Amino acid sequence: MADWPLPPEPVLPTVDRFSMSELESSPYRCPATLSALAPGKDGDRIEVLRNDEGHTYAVEDGIPNLTHPRELLERVAATAAAYNQMAGLAYEAAMEWQFAAAREDEETVREKMVDLLHLMPGQRVLEIGCGSGRDSFRIGRRLGGSGSLFLQDLSRNMILCCREKLTTEAAEGKTACDLRFHVSNASYLPFEDGFFDAVFHFGGFNEFGDQRRAANEMARVTKLGGRVVFGDETVAPWLRGTEFEKIVVNNNPLFKNRAPIRMIPHCAREVAIRWIIGGCFYLIDYTKGEGLPDWDLDLPHRGRRGGTLRTRYFGNLEGVTLETKQKALEAAARSGQSMHEWLDAVVRREAENQLGDSAE
Repeated sequence: MADWPLPPEPVLPTVDRFSMSELESSPYRCPATLSALAPGKDGDRIEVLRNDEGHTYAVEDGIPNLTHPRELLERVAATAAAYNQMAGLAYEAAMEWQFAAAREDEETVREKMVDLLHLMPGQRVLEIGCGSGRDSFRIGRRLGGSGSLFLQDLSRNMILCCREKLTTEAAEGKTACDLRFHVSNASYLPFEDGFFDAVFHFGGFNEFGDQRRAANEMARVTKLGGRVVFGDETVAPWLRGTEFEKIVVNNNPLFKNRAPIRMIPHCAREVAIRWIIGGCFYLIDYTKGEGLPDWDLDLPHRGRRGGTLRTRYFGNLEGVTLETKQKALEAAARSGQSMHEWLDAVVRREAENQLGDSAE
């Protein structure tokens, strides 16, 4: 971990409202349609963001509420209410207890997590579920005065706690990047495709209402070649069934969740998963690629069988007797062809002969 130089003249973030000049071209998209949102005026201040389809989102005290759907699932709404209630000292105490109980140094663990983003000054980053900002300021410090950090949470009270913390960081000259705070649902992120250089989330995935969609959303809003890092509670596989697992799950049922490996998007490349904080939290990181892996499915195999990945999959016929197969292998070898080449030619020739006879 490097020591990050402090800028001599930090630019303080907006802490009360966005001015019209800041959102004249809104960075946010409608979470329902992904269409552009434009600010509504109240003098020179922002009160709402709206699109041409009639969707309107309130901006209160400088924080857009871009939650979708408006009627949240019962589980998600309960989670938001719980975090709204515990935001502040109760949440901070719970975090401190967690690291102390696991005999881990929080500073070291969180810095290592942020290291996985491979951040550079000037980048644009999204933190999903920023909470009170225990990771946020670490990200912000690495982006410099030319970078931008967008902070999301489903809980407005958590957003307020995070804004207070990062405002203090900026005032002390420790963070200089542009800061943007908003309330939204992690499963419906209000941004266009490929908007961010990196996306980070830690500590809330288990309680997301639509986890698969949320995992896909993280990838969607990340640029090609960008980094995604996310994690949450789960007891490591090699600790399952132990008394240790039973004790920690008894204390917090969220630890019985399993790492969402099957939800990692197809576009993920260089994927790594590790268990941290006493083996009770997973952390997944990857680089965003495009689509499925770019294998050459038509590269011929070398050897007696021949063929390609594609022909071996799509070219399966009904099969022959073992005696016929052996004769075919001998004939292919005598002709100097691979089994694929010989068989393809023989079947094609006979099929064309049969089809030609039928046509006559």
